[in-house]
Amino acid sequence: FVFGIGIFNSQGISCYGTNTTLEEFEPQLIQGEGRVVCRIERLNLVNGTYYLDVAVHKKDGYPYDYHRNLYSFLVSSTLKDVGVARLPHRWEFSPGIKIKPPGKG
Repeated sequence: FVFGIGIFNSQGISCYGTNTTLEEFEPQLIQGEGRVVCRIERLNLVNGTYYLDVAVHKKDGYPYDYHRNLYSFLVSSTLKDVGVARLPHRWEFSPGIKIKPPGKG
């Protein structure tokens, strides 16, 4: 058995996906009810609507339980980045380039 998640934007583009097989967990046994949590520390997604897929399936992909586009969430920000993710970054300029950083008087 495999537990997995996927995050897609409103155009259906996969922004992120992982599962316990990709991360090399080895399934041993499931007995009765249980709970699985995948904690994501930072999404870094840009403005937009996103959909979360969650699944439990066989290693060959045969689904036991699959929730596709059932859960949606909205990301909003004052930043105007485009694309899918806001990558951690910083700007550096050589001494001959004078540029005023945002928010500096």
